[in-house]
Amino acid sequence: MKNKHTIHAALLVTLAAFAPHAFSEEAAADKAKTEERAVVETGSLTAVIRDSKTFSILSKALVAAGLDGTLGTKGEYTIFAPTDDAFGKLPEGTLAKLLLPENKEKLRSLLLYHVVAGKVLASDLKQGEMKTMNAEKIGVDVDGTEIKIDGSKVFSADVTASNGVMHSIGTVLVPESLEDFAGLDH
Repeated sequence: MKNKHTIHAALLVTLAAFAPHAFSEEAAADKAKTEERAVVETGSLTAVIRDSKTFSILSKALVAAGLDGTLGTKGEYTIFAPTDDAFGKLPEGTLAKLLLPENKEKLRSLLLYHVVAGKVLASDLKQGEMKTMNAEKIGVDVDGTEIKIDGSKVFSADVTASNGVMHSIGTVLVPESLEDFAGLDH
């Protein structure tokens, strides 16, 4: 019986020696996950997009391109946000190809073509062109109360966030630099 208690005591001492290390690794992993999630601020463009059922594909694409953190923190941005229906209009297989890790920069360029620096309300949009965050220009057509961005009608304007504004559009805008990628067309 004494031998059995000695073995149990030795086992407990051994477990106790390893437990702090195991718990500290687990705590560090949990902390990293928390910090990763903390990048997206409540009320930011990323949070507004993520919390909307209409933009689930855009939300997934922002994460895949690493832009969720950019649009989820301080700064001022305007995004012309394509809806899930807009992504559904892409040629079959295009979205899946864009979401592949090896096409991250192409996806990033596509998404940044939908973003301009600063907070631009619908009333501030003027006929002409605007420089996007991917350094290419989008066309802006203002006709009375109707606004079109590269030919895509803005149907829900001025959704404000803590770091900018979102305007919903029904088409995925394609920059010239991505024409012919997986069937994309400008």
